[in-house]
Amino acid sequence: MAHDTTERLRGFEEFVATRSQSLMRTAFLLVGTREGAEDLVQSALEKTFPRWSRVRRMDTPEAYVRRIVVNNAHAAWRSAKRLPTVELPGGSDSPALAAASVATAAGDHAEDVTLRDSLLRALDELPHGMRTIVVLRYWEELSVQEVAELRRCSAGTVKSQAARGLARLRELMTAEARSER
Repeated sequence: MAHDTTERLRGFEEFVATRSQSLMRTAFLLVGTREGAEDLVQSALEKTFPRWSRVRRMDTPEAYVRRIVVNNAHAAWRSAKRLPTVELPGGSDSPALAAASVATAAGDHAEDVTLRDSLLRALDELPHGMRTIVVLRYWEELSVQEVAELRRCSAGTVKSQAARGLARLRELMTAEARSER
């Protein structure tokens, strides 16, 4: 019995060590704050641990936990308790922005930081469901089918929402770029 508990704990700790960064990135892109992302991931892991014996045998345990993260974010939005977004001090040195992994260059030049900030603001303007699909599809690089399963919708819905989301992001970023000139 003690061996089973030790094995379960070790397996869960390994999962957290290897997958928490990916889960944090998803959560951050959904809620826009490091603290909010940490709360979502912590809550998801708390819900997962008692079921870990069953979850670890799944084909993709991360998908199970990611679904909890997404569901928790949507529950917060529905209950109008969405965490407020704030400008983070520190620019490119901010751990939350680094976790988002949306910079294109390792050097984080001023232009890259500006582009990343603009993209995060535009992402925050998308409706919650569309934002979730765009984040899962393009930042987490999940397939259309994986996103459909996670969101419990059709592949066609994922495709159309992703296309509309990208088009809206383009519009928002183009408008912002024009206003900065």
